[in-house]
Amino acid sequence: MADIRRDFNRTAEDLARVGKDAAYVAIGLGVVGFQRAQVARRELMSQLSATRGDLEGPLGDARKEFGKAWQHFDRALSELIEKADATLDPLAERLPSEAKEAIKQARAARDKVRSKVSDQLVA
Repeated sequence: MADIRRDFNRTAEDLARVGKDAAYVAIGLGVVGFQRAQVARRELMSQLSATRGDLEGPLGDARKEFGKAWQHFDRALSELIEKADATLDPLAERLPSEAKEAIKQARAARDKVRSKVSDQLVA
């Protein structure tokens, strides 16, 4: 009976050792896999960065030219808005308070939209 217990204990110890070794191997493989994924990610980021750098020159030039064109357009639009506002202000003064408020809100919305469009196009 003592031999059976001793054999059982050895078998349990051997199984525990094999399980422990298997866990270490699994963890090691996981670490190696993670490191390979990191290397692949870095290589991909490097390739994307190089591609972006190749495109940045022509796109950057086009963006600058578009920004200049937008600024010219925006200045002309500003002058047009100022003239329209100056022309319509005397007429707006004679309107009821509700209409004045509606005109004020419309102008605020116009300026907000213009600002957002300008920010998106020039940025």
